[in-house]
Amino acid sequence: MHKRLINQSIAILLTFLAFSLILTVAALPSASAATGETGEQAVTSLINGARTNAGVSPLTVDQALSAQAMEKAQALAARGYLKDTAPVAGTSFKRSTGNSISGESWARANDTSSACQLLKGISYYKKIMLDKNFNRVGIGVATGNSNILLVLVYAGGNPPVAVPDTGNQPTPTPNSTPQPVPQPQPQPQPEQQVQGLNADEQKMLSLVNSARASAGLNPLQADMSLVKLARLKGQDMINKNYFSHTSPTYGSPFDMMKAAGVSYRYAGENLAGASTVDSAHTNLMNSPGHRANILKGSFTKVGIGVVNGGPYGKMFVQMFIG
Repeated sequence: MHKRLINQSIAILLTFLAFSLILTVAALPSASAATGETGEQAVTSLINGARTNAGVSPLTVDQALSAQAMEKAQALAARGYLKDTAPVAGTSFKRSTGNSISGESWARANDTSSACQLLKGISYYKKIMLDKNFNRVGIGVATGNSNILLVLVYAGGNPPVAVPDTGNQPTPTPNSTPQPVPQPQPQPQPEQQVQGLNADEQKMLSLVNSARASAGLNPLQADMSLVKLARLKGQDMINKNYFSHTSPTYGSPFDMMKAAGVSYRYAGENLAGASTVDSAHTNLMNSPGHRANILKGSFTKVGIGVVNGGPYGKMFVQMFIG
């Protein structure tokens, strides 16, 4: 039962950077990027459903490939390709990634499921999706101009494994040249209590800034305007029984920020459902997309809303701006 609850918590993580907004990210909201795993489960189900119907073995999600897919999605969003009039474009290719076979396709639509359906409906991209030589897939999602950009990277064979060099090593020679003194890295500082945050929100802020300090990044400052929006979003998801970056009440995170008069060059949103702050933070940090938001250097402020209720006990919303 405990393992199932953990898996449920992991399954409902969402990121929205500006993917993230959930990715190398555009500086303007109109060309924002999204990092993370928004709709990853739905995309995986659609792909493997199509492969099963075609008598082909299902694919497993490969985190290394997902990182490549995310990088491509970010680049496409940052360079404005989402403004193209054609709704679908892509290419299949081979790269020296250690994979015996690799391929790529991408599409844009209102959401990730629709983008995946577009790829299934075009014979060229469907052929890539159903290729029996592939056994792994990486999923990247970016958002810009109110559209979702889905990038899929496929590979076959075994994942590349780093093999240690066991050859003869040169014998080191004495060197009298003074060695550079390592520069001290930023250390986590005791989190200052922020007036207006509840205990869960304060704890999550501390965990986020501790992770940033360990990565050599400046801490995020709590922004109470964003905290208010994050709480509203969390409560709305509980009240209306949904889990999405797009609220039927408030629209996208960008819509909420704009309506509240919040200005930014970069913005992002992470969502999670879990029973405790620790489990929510662990799941977010174990997800490449969510981790990228938390450790994004261009973010300077955050609003964290933790609301009790919902199927997982607590709803967690993180809104970032920079």
